[in-house]
Amino acid sequence: MVMEFFRGGSQSELVEIEATLVRMLRDGHLVFTTATDALFGGGKSKETRREVRMTDKGINEAQQDVRRALLVHAAVNQAELPLVLQYASIVKDAERIGDYSKNLYDLVKFGANFEGAPDQAELERYRDAVANLILEAANVFDAKDAVAAQRLIGKANGFLDDYDDHVKAAYRSTGETSDAVARALYFRFLKRTTAHVMNVLTSLVQPLDRLDYYDEAKEDR
Repeated sequence: MVMEFFRGGSQSELVEIEATLVRMLRDGHLVFTTATDALFGGGKSKETRREVRMTDKGINEAQQDVRRALLVHAAVNQAELPLVLQYASIVKDAERIGDYSKNLYDLVKFGANFEGAPDQAELERYRDAVANLILEAANVFDAKDAVAAQRLIGKANGFLDDYDDHVKAAYRSTGETSDAVARALYFRFLKRTTAHVMNVLTSLVQPLDRLDYYDEAKEDR
């Protein structure tokens, strides 16, 4: 596994950092599920808004904790700088899952509601796929399972073109403008969430210079 190559003798700080990253992903799954449940009939409420905001705030605070720990670790273990840079990159990706979940909940605040829509089953299918992806990524990262990470990356990669197709379809829609906008943003946010999860997983199978390329056009990845 790529990360193991850079490990030195001091492990306790890294173990704590890794545990925090796993917790961020699991909290990301929670806030994503909460936000999208509201889109499929849950609706907006003070309780849901509070849960989304507080969970995302916890993810942000965890990111700051990881950054501080990485600074200390880098100062003491300069030979592990590549690993520190790797974690500094993926903690950003883990944090962004919470941000896009907030964006999804914003759709609810703007009036979007997919419950009872003709395409509800398809919309829910993609929602469930992304929710499962986040949770699986947390488990795979926790286990440091490079084989499972590669499998999951391949699975997630298959969704990216689908998201683009749905955005294009929404753009070309002749129906209600509000419905088209809600779907275009929905699939855009799913795509960005998926890309950030894939970036986390690449840390198990790719060197530092190959991270963060699932945001690129397919032919440039």
